[in-house]
Amino acid sequence: MAKEQHLQERISTLLGRILELPGDSIAGDAHLMKDLGGDSWQYLEFRMELERVFNIIIPDAEVDRLATVNECSQLVREYLDLESPSKTREEAAPAGVKKAWKAGDRYVGEDGAYYVDIEVGLHHLGRNNLSETSLMMLLGDMRWSHLNHFTGVPGKQLVDETNDRLYATFYYLQIQFPRQTPMASFGQNDRLTIVNTLNAYGNSMMDGYSFFYPASWPMEKKIPLKNGKQAEEMEIPYIRSSNFFVSRLEGASWQKKSRPAQPGVDNIPKIAEVPDSYALTRKASEDRSFGPPPEHYSSITPETLQVEYPIEPDRDLNGVGLLSFANYCMIQDIAERRLLPEKPLIPIGHDLLDARTVVSRQSAYLASAQQSDSILVSIDAWLENPFLADHPAPEMAPIRLFMNYEMVRRSDGKRMLVSTAEKVIFGKTLEDADLLEPLKKLAG
Repeated sequence: MAKEQHLQERISTLLGRILELPGDSIAGDAHLMKDLGGDSWQYLEFRMELERVFNIIIPDAEVDRLATVNECSQLVREYLDLESPSKTREEAAPAGVKKAWKAGDRYVGEDGAYYVDIEVGLHHLGRNNLSETSLMMLLGDMRWSHLNHFTGVPGKQLVDETNDRLYATFYYLQIQFPRQTPMASFGQNDRLTIVNTLNAYGNSMMDGYSFFYPASWPMEKKIPLKNGKQAEEMEIPYIRSSNFFVSRLEGASWQKKSRPAQPGVDNIPKIAEVPDSYALTRKASEDRSFGPPPEHYSSITPETLQVEYPIEPDRDLNGVGLLSFANYCMIQDIAERRLLPEKPLIPIGHDLLDARTVVSRQSAYLASAQQSDSILVSIDAWLENPFLADHPAPEMAPIRLFMNYEMVRRSDGKRMLVSTAEKVIFGKTLEDADLLEPLKKLAG
């Protein structure tokens, strides 16, 4: 009973600080918004402070239980397992988790890794199962949440020493799925446990990985790995992402790099050297690609294809009025859709584009754009050619595309993105698509 009373007092004091009220004046059944005058931002701040103070993650499905101190105490008790230790668990939880581990749960481990359990829903799906744009949105949310855990403040309060608001903007992304299980292998109701790592060089440059484990695996196998090579050896998908903290300048410029003034950023595990993703980004910008395809690929675009893409404000822009990083891949998909059915030596029709999916991608994010601008998207494309690789059964070979992209602002010619991707037409062979003869001719 004393333990329960102490817990309620801590929660009341925390809530009182947010609402600027004496903690001992808050009744246990008083509603945060209806009775105490709190707003939606204070509600969110209360949730994040609870997560920080008690080292728990409160899923979206549980936030209604934060409305009163009494309900909130019950919720926190469950997560801290102050009740019976013999509660039935849905499955083994990460080390240190005091609650059943189920879809939707989030948890920061003692090692600083951020565990997110998801069930793939309709909002994660695109034309062909798991959507790259939706995955990027999820990645952005996880990175912000992970940063918020360390800094101890919600994203809207992240500022530098001059009190300018900061944003975590990605400058490098690497997506890697096993060739036998590309992105489209994951469909509705599949469950994944995503283990996120985060490291800092100084207090402005961040680098980390997201490892995608099957939820059915035992928790002792779902570990924060050191790099992508380890994930490839385990044949699990991963995403590497690197970001700066920046404050916004006029227009679409993001040149002012800064660092958070909040002392909690010092808690992010440090690395001694600049992440090599920074050098990869600079080199890709200079070379205008991350490299050519393997020798057994045939070019289907002797000349670079280009299309102009007008920015659609209601679809493409984020909350600060600039092009969302998650939509860059969608813009590239749209450019493919407009160019590949007609322009290449071997056209890739809409039926095949419907089935395409990502195996791997590297992207260097170099600039953003405003809604008044448009983007010139350039594509060079290759097809894997079984006649150049001595494939034992060419008719059964998969349809693999290798593409280099470039995105440039129309207004000033500023390069926005360089990207290289391998995609596969999922579930179809070269014979299915009548591509054997055209590829045989290209092989000479």
